[in-house]
Amino acid sequence: MRAVLAMLLGFAALFLRSYTVPPAPDRRGGTVISLAWPNRPVFGSPRAECLAPQDGQPLIVCLIGSVARARADGIPLLQIGFCGTCYGLSQRIAAFGRDEAAVSSRLAEIGRFGW
Repeated sequence: MRAVLAMLLGFAALFLRSYTVPPAPDRRGGTVISLAWPNRPVFGSPRAECLAPQDGQPLIVCLIGSVARARADGIPLLQIGFCGTCYGLSQRIAAFGRDEAAVSSRLAEIGRFGW
């Protein structure tokens, strides 16, 4: 019985996703935990999708579009205030396996927009 319950909870956990948006003068920051298809990292971030340069797409358009997709693709379960730990974790996950210098440069560019 415990094994079945553990398997069921493990399967359900595959569909839990979150994303964190930092606070800025024009918006409240926050972390949203939602139920969504497992096509994004567990600790997703708008920054993760925008680390690789997009073909001719302005960076701010990528950031806004990423948050819009995260909101549209999932069913929100919990919305909490800004979580600095989640923000840092999502940044580390996004940078995993990428060129460190390129990631630092892109994160600095993203930081200028308050993301």
